[in-house]
Amino acid sequence: MNDTNRPQHFNEDRSKAIEQLLTNVAREGTPENRHFQDTKGKRILLSGVAVALAVSGAAAVLQMPVTDKSSIACFARAELSGNQFPGTTAVLGEGTRVGEPSTQRNPIPIEDALALCRDLWAQHAFDPASPNGMAHPSLYDRSFSYPVPNQLTVCVLNDGRAAVIPGDEDVCASLGLALKAD
Repeated sequence: MNDTNRPQHFNEDRSKAIEQLLTNVAREGTPENRHFQDTKGKRILLSGVAVALAVSGAAAVLQMPVTDKSSIACFARAELSGNQFPGTTAVLGEGTRVGEPSTQRNPIPIEDALALCRDLWAQHAFDPASPNGMAHPSLYDRSFSYPVPNQLTVCVLNDGRAAVIPGDEDVCASLGLALKAD
């Protein structure tokens, strides 16, 4: 084995650079010292907050607004792998948005994600037991009388769209998503 091509981990120049950095960190008023002092304080503060949350049993819930209302992800069950989920993406028709030329066709903004996905549940569009989360079309209930899960929560996907997922507010965090801010 030939070690002549690999740089030495410790050599005189590296040792001098490390010594200079440590000296600067220890010397008052240097940028390295100020950075160390600033980050040390932040680490202590964050550690204190983490301990307080752990002791109180509280959990910080990240909330975000829905910024993209062009479509909604309606989940059949609480499962997310990348951008894939069991369920469907709902789009409410096409129309012209205010301020855009009449030739520009876009999905109509969906303001009530929860109501839209509840309607799909009531039509038996979802089957949590199926691999893709969708019920067979022959089972659809056009009378809107199929049972809807008691708890559906609106989360926010990383792209800013609403995602309606069966479960309580903890379901968002369990999937790495933010809870929809009111």
